[in-house]
Amino acid sequence: MEIGFIGAGKVGTSLGNYFMQKNLSVSGYYSKSKSSSVRSAGLTGSALFEDLDSLLKASAVVFITTGDDIIPEVVSLLGQSPYLNEKHTFVHTSGALSSEVFEGFEKLGCGICSLHPIMTFSEVSTPVKDLEAIKFTLEGNHEGKALIQKMLEVTGNEFFIIDKESKILYHAAACVLSNYMVTLIDTGFEMLTKAGIDQEKIASSFLPLITATLNNVRKSGTVDALTGPLVRGDENTIVKHVDAIKTSIPEYLDLYETMGIATLNMIRDKRMDSEKYFKIMKAVTKGEKNEK
Repeated sequence: MEIGFIGAGKVGTSLGNYFMQKNLSVSGYYSKSKSSSVRSAGLTGSALFEDLDSLLKASAVVFITTGDDIIPEVVSLLGQSPYLNEKHTFVHTSGALSSEVFEGFEKLGCGICSLHPIMTFSEVSTPVKDLEAIKFTLEGNHEGKALIQKMLEVTGNEFFIIDKESKILYHAAACVLSNYMVTLIDTGFEMLTKAGIDQEKIASSFLPLITATLNNVRKSGTVDALTGPLVRGDENTIVKHVDAIKTSIPEYLDLYETMGIATLNMIRDKRMDSEKYFKIMKAVTKGEKNEK
């Protein structure tokens, strides 16, 4: 089973190198950037393909690891190849797109699926030990899923199977957990700067707090991991928070209120009774909202 890659960036190169290290056969790479293909082929000891026809002839499994917006274009070009046949399995690694983008190939009898690694890739050769720890999300037709499951049995990675209709919601959730967590951290850093904390010392001082919080979530789950004035019901402290933000950095007031409301809804009837819930809700929103 020869695995070919279209796209020679961080994801494609890291996965190709990982598969090779796990004794799966990588046929090679095709990319619009020849220098990227040369680098990826060199790292994996595989071929440099000059065109898509060459890749299809040499590969049973085709991974498309380009940017999301490029995938439909790549699919269209592959569909024009005389070497496309029902023995091919097509996979893309987009978190947002489903296997539906390969619908035309499925009609030919091909295996199709999407395989999304639940990880961010910051380098072209992600260490094998890091890749061994990640989980994947898989969806597609029976043939595609069966083949990829066999590959993941070889690598030893766990995976989730998801319906294609749920793929975009899944990706939105992943963005909240990864991308928007960065935004939330940046907001906290900006507030600390406004409070007079040395900007150069903020990350080193507060990342241990963030790490400890994530470890608590891992151990106890979100509801029981929560600490702080809101879950304690410290109404006066919450009011002072709102006043301070409104005075010093009002552009973050809506975010503070939104997060406060979401947090209250998370712990209501679990760690906070309804009477306290409405009291603290009033403090968070200064009486502007009365969630029921």
